Amino acid sequence: MNRISPMMEQYRTVKEQHPDKLLMFQVGDFYEFFFEDAHTAAREMDIALTSRDAGSENPIPLAGVPIHSAETYLNRLLSKGYRVVICEQVEDAAQAKGLVKREITRILTPGTITDPEMLEESRNNYLAVVVGDINSCYGLAAVDVSTGTFEITEQRGEVAWEIVTDELTRLQPAELLCSSEEIEAASREVFGSGHNGLIDLYTPVTAPEEVQELIREQWEENNWGKLDLHNFPLAAQAAATALVYLKALQQLPAGGKHFHHLELYFPRENMSLDATTVRNLELCRSIREGGKEGSLLGLLDRCVTAMGKRLLRRWVEQPLRSKRLIEKRLDAVEEFVLKPLLRRKISSIQRDIFDLERFCSRLFYERVTARDLVVLKNNLRLIEKLREQTAECESELTRKAGQAMPSFRDLIELLDKALVEDPPFSLKEGGLFKKGYDDEVDRLRKYARESSDMLLEFENREKERTGIKSMRIGYNRNFGYYIEVTKPNLNLVPPEYHRKQTLVNAERYTTEDLNEMEEEIISAREKMAAMEYSLFEDLRKKIYGNYSDKLLEASFSTAIIDCIRNLAEQAEKNDYNRPIFSDSSQMQIKKAHHPVVEQMVAERFIPNDIKINQREFLLIITGPNMAGKSTYIRSAALIAVMAQMGSFVPAEKAEMPVFDRIFARVGASDDLSRGQSTFMVEMKETASILKEATRDSLIILDEIGRGTSTYDGMSIARSVIEYIGSKLQAKTLFSTHYHELTDLEGKIAGVKNYTMAVKERGKEVIFLRQVVVGRADKSYGINVARLAGVPLEVLLRAEEILTELEQVSSSSSERQLSLLPMVVKPAEDHRRELEIIDELKNIDLNRTTPLEALHKMFYLQQILLDYEKDKTVGDEQG
Repeated sequence: MNRISPMMEQYRTVKEQHPDKLLMFQVGDFYEFFFEDAHTAAREMDIALTSRDAGSENPIPLAGVPIHSAETYLNRLLSKGYRVVICEQVEDAAQAKGLVKREITRILTPGTITDPEMLEESRNNYLAVVVGDINSCYGLAAVDVSTGTFEITEQRGEVAWEIVTDELTRLQPAELLCSSEEIEAASREVFGSGHNGLIDLYTPVTAPEEVQELIREQWEENNWGKLDLHNFPLAAQAAATALVYLKALQQLPAGGKHFHHLELYFPRENMSLDATTVRNLELCRSIREGGKEGSLLGLLDRCVTAMGKRLLRRWVEQPLRSKRLIEKRLDAVEEFVLKPLLRRKISSIQRDIFDLERFCSRLFYERVTARDLVVLKNNLRLIEKLREQTAECESELTRKAGQAMPSFRDLIELLDKALVEDPPFSLKEGGLFKKGYDDEVDRLRKYARESSDMLLEFENREKERTGIKSMRIGYNRNFGYYIEVTKPNLNLVPPEYHRKQTLVNAERYTTEDLNEMEEEIISAREKMAAMEYSLFEDLRKKIYGNYSDKLLEASFSTAIIDCIRNLAEQAEKNDYNRPIFSDSSQMQIKKAHHPVVEQMVAERFIPNDIKINQREFLLIITGPNMAGKSTYIRSAALIAVMAQMGSFVPAEKAEMPVFDRIFARVGASDDLSRGQSTFMVEMKETASILKEATRDSLIILDEIGRGTSTYDGMSIARSVIEYIGSKLQAKTLFSTHYHELTDLEGKIAGVKNYTMAVKERGKEVIFLRQVVVGRADKSYGINVARLAGVPLEVLLRAEEILTELEQVSSSSSERQLSLLPMVVKPAEDHRRELEIIDELKNIDLNRTTPLEALHKMFYLQQILLDYEKDKTVGDEQG
């Protein structure tokens, strides 16, 4: 049996402390994985699996990555939901006596990443904690370690879990900790099998005294009472559990206060958008591509700062319900629309501002270099310019955002006085500080600089004393300082010279005097480097302690200004207009556009009016497929979202109320991973709407009931309309192919019929994309099938079946519908048509002259005329 080496014993000791994590163990210039971790790392990072002690009886599985490229590989592991421990050598292997000392330097999990290279700049990276009790009450904490954001909420009652899941869907946490197996299982169901984030069980902190102590330790003493947390015990438990978890990961050093504010929030204080609505309206990601492109956020986000991008996402996901706050944003947007020159000046300033919010997090974790602080200094000068520009603004929101930016002149002066303009990458080799910042560093630097003169003086003195004119003083890292004498002069070397190294053409020596000088020079340089590093650590801590709150205030103000400027830019570019919020309940939009579709289609977008009021609040929209029904009803919802987030809207004029919620049930799809059919998904979404909608909600319903039989579907659709009309009276746009539902106008209060206008030209149908008052009597499904390229035989047979169905429905007597035989060969009546089509297909246009083409057209036309004539005679005789 092989005896395990001391290094592997060291590895096992560390691994036993963190059995649930992958251990990256530094060995020289590599991070290495051993045993089962090696198999996992090789598989997930696509690297070679080898072994240590390959020739032994029991070789140890090994996989490794170079330290210089470790971040790339580390990101792969974290993105796949793994937790990783990094154990590094903390002493020079060359100077170590025995086994090299190693310590855990970082513990990384998907929800606690702070390195900018590993994060998406436009979205937060959340660690979420959910705790619950037996009474269907839940506490949720959402923590972004990379920005210092710490938010908590508590939900109680019948729909508490639905609200929590809507929040989890919005947050998309990279890591989710659950207090019970039931919550863990339910959370996995929310995210489905395609979720990359880590979901895990974690023991919550529940003892009231411990919960209070943890929260008071992180935030000021009066925070508990100020937020009234004794009335929200589960929210407090979620916060405390998150803090304990972060401490276990070494993410909260003793006494460290990384999270500046604890925010207690309630999702339904803003416009409420459930997960289904967010998905169906494609607010932040498109259904087709699954990414930001093709979504409302993808259209609107032209922010130039990372902080602005993250804030804009929140505005899209959480539109306001306060008319006063909405108008403040709109005032600010309007001012920038009217002042394009000011807007461009601000944009040019903000374009070069880095991610201040995430910088503060790296500053707290002491992962900021001297070069980063020089960049900070240059950014603070931009912040000063931004403050000056916003002083010209009249809108309250922009003006206050500018005023909230602190002045950083003293910090700029400190950094300018302290650090050289181009400091080295390493913090431990000196050369960081300017002359005059510290007297002792200046003295040591002067001595190190003057050492060159001292060595030259020593060299000249020795040349004179020994008569060796070719002698020179040199230095290398292995042997230090030396006196080099060429072979022809070796007879002149005095006896006090001690040989240090032999070369082909020379010998290298040292003396007692040279050794003393070397010790003084090296000692001075080492002292200087150590002193500069210590001074830098003090400077870094001073900046965090004295300025981190101010930096975060500047970051938030910059984000607000960037969002406002961006929305104004999009309004001007896309010809959007300011919405009007009236106290009446009517929604009247003139020439509404779908903001995303109009940017993506090649053809000219046809705008339409939307009119909903107290007398006509339930619009039934009929019309053929592809005519634009879904686009029309979604545009109403998107305009409402844009208006309440404080944006101008894609319409000539928009007058609207403030909605408390928007519901959008659009399209249908199976959810096979959860064992739910298309129709079950549809009914669950509909049930949620009917339970939670109010008179102040906007409901978008597309094709309710199509997932089941015609009569069942029609019955459900009609019943839903009746319920909305009589009970909810919510503003509703209801698109359907059940034309029979149009009979409800005049029978149910609030119902008004609209249809998509079409123009028929023979068998050709032209979609006009216009919504007009009235009803459709046909769906034009076969015409759409023709446009889609369905084979002619199938289209002809479909027309025959449609004719039979229409005859059956109009006849009171029962009749068997002839569905067989399916057209394997064309029916006799259509044979000639197919022959003509074959003739047309076989014409080689590249080899046909104009005159030949004209004769061919005349010939085919004559056949058709003869066919029509024969058919007419046959019908008369029949």
